[in-house]
Amino acid sequence: GMSAEEFWKDDPQLFVSYRTSFLNKKKRQLEEEDYKSWLRGLYTHDGNSILLLSFRQFISNILAGFSKGKRDTQKLPNYPEKPYSEKQKEDKKIQTIKENKYKEYENSLIYYGTLKQQYEQKLKEKSKKGE
Repeated sequence: GMSAEEFWKDDPQLFVSYRTSFLNKKKRQLEEEDYKSWLRGLYTHDGNSILLLSFRQFISNILAGFSKGKRDTQKLPNYPEKPYSEKQKEDKKIQTIKENKYKEYENSLIYYGTLKQQYEQKLKEKSKKGE
């Protein structure tokens, strides 16, 4: 914060800088809190969805037991073992690895394609010499 000494004796522009800095800090804190609240809500929403699905499955299995119908054995999702942001990072890494492997595969195809062309070229040259 700004001291009384700075406020009364320093350049008035310094006050504007302090105020702008303070407002920006508050804005960042609000955005961060908003994001955290959204995340908590997302996890709660997903948890409630799983609860609802399990309750629905439980009821349908009870009813299936009475009517000798088919039981619902669909596997329900578990609560995530890691935060979603970590999972996204891992998925991105896996995607990058897959893309890199595919590029290597593509490059090897190009390489073998050029080898084949060179081999066919040599065969043509040999057959011309043999004529």
